[in-house]
Amino acid sequence: MSIAHLAEEAPHTQRSTGARDRAARDRLRALVTQIESDSLDVAEDLLAGIVAHQQADTRGLTAAELSVLARLNVSEAELLEPTSLPASTRSRLWERQLAARSATVAEVAEMLGVTPARVRQRCAAGTLLAQRRSDGWHLPLFQFPDDRELRGWAAVAQAIPRGTPLLLAERVLTSPAMRLRVEGEELAPFEWLAQGGDPAVAAAAVDDALNRLP
Repeated sequence: MSIAHLAEEAPHTQRSTGARDRAARDRLRALVTQIESDSLDVAEDLLAGIVAHQQADTRGLTAAELSVLARLNVSEAELLEPTSLPASTRSRLWERQLAARSATVAEVAEMLGVTPARVRQRCAAGTLLAQRRSDGWHLPLFQFPDDRELRGWAAVAQAIPRGTPLLLAERVLTSPAMRLRVEGEELAPFEWLAQGGDPAVAAAAVDDALNRLP
């Protein structure tokens, strides 16, 4: 193929690429209009992350941020994958998934065999993990392994400060802790409670794990 032929094809190629880009942008706009209002902020984060990824070759994570991600079992290699979501966006998506796996006051009251008023009291006191929303308290179901409350859970729940991300709380409660050893094996706080361990020791382990985070 001659240079003359290449010169003739170039405008056609550019037009084709431009048409494909316009079509892709139209499809993207159509998808955006279908996003529900409670997910718009996550969509915004995703798009902002794509733009930022185009503008820089690095995610710019600090050593402290990498340390936190390591404790959450998110490896640096995963973050470097082209399709990986930014850690903040991944966390917010996980929060929404956990929120979807939550129960109302009435549902928890029936599960525990107590009155709804008692559940609301415990939510306010922090002896049950709960998020306050416009329609009342919602309680993440991960705190009720096998649909029951572990003995001593109230003391451990109080060791988790209000506002702690549910993702972080679940990770800490299901990850082995140095303080919780049985015959040389480290147990997660939930495992410790299930085996009849001292709730105060589990609460201290949870507090220690949260306070180690930068």
